[in-house]
Amino acid sequence: DAAGNAYVTGDTRSTEQTFPVAVGPDLTHNGGTADAFVAKVNAAGTALVYCGYIGGSGSEQGWGIAVDAAGSAYLTGYTQSTEQTFPVTVGPDLTYNGGTWDVFVAKVNAAGTALVYCGYIGGTQWDVAERIAVDGAGSAYVTGETDSDHNSFPVAVGPDLTYNGGIDAFVAKVNAAGTALLYCGYIGGSVDDYGWDVAVDAQGNAHVCGETTSNETTDKFPVAVGPDLT
Repeated sequence: DAAGNAYVTGDTRSTEQTFPVAVGPDLTHNGGTADAFVAKVNAAGTALVYCGYIGGSGSEQGWGIAVDAAGSAYLTGYTQSTEQTFPVTVGPDLTYNGGTWDVFVAKVNAAGTALVYCGYIGGTQWDVAERIAVDGAGSAYVTGETDSDHNSFPVAVGPDLTYNGGIDAFVAKVNAAGTALLYCGYIGGSVDDYGWDVAVDAQGNAHVCGETTSNETTDKFPVAVGPDLT
């Protein structure tokens, strides 16, 4: 953040007996193979301002983190835990959708004591998030990949509302309150496409980077403008 504090996410099998939990947002390991965690390191690097878990009775992995100007942390990753044990709060979706994994997206308050929101993005198949970004208004942008089709994945607005086959990359924007998706759609062709990173500019455009094995012809990858259309 602007003050030089570092924010870290990942996953851990360590319980609170050995993991350096402090403050929150959850000081108790929740079971499964691993819990996601979030930690804030002070600017001097000498101590944890906070460190805690995000998880349920299944397994979680924390893959992306961003921080806003107020010091709130935004996390994304994926989970096998249903809403019976996962700490769903506010949204954007409070119900686990099935399949191997659902994406989760969560906002931790600046003090690290609690979740402002925490919810799912997913369909009935395999949904994974890789990275998250946040704009000046507090909206979160998530990218990753899914093989859930548009009959179950929460497509809204765009950029593509139709599943293209194989694994598709996706991009989604969560409103600042965490209650709903402002948009959610696919980027892909008929083979496999992955969303690896996302950034947002001052105008609110999302810039997504990833990889694809879909070509521009028979696989119909949605090439437009450039830098290379082949």
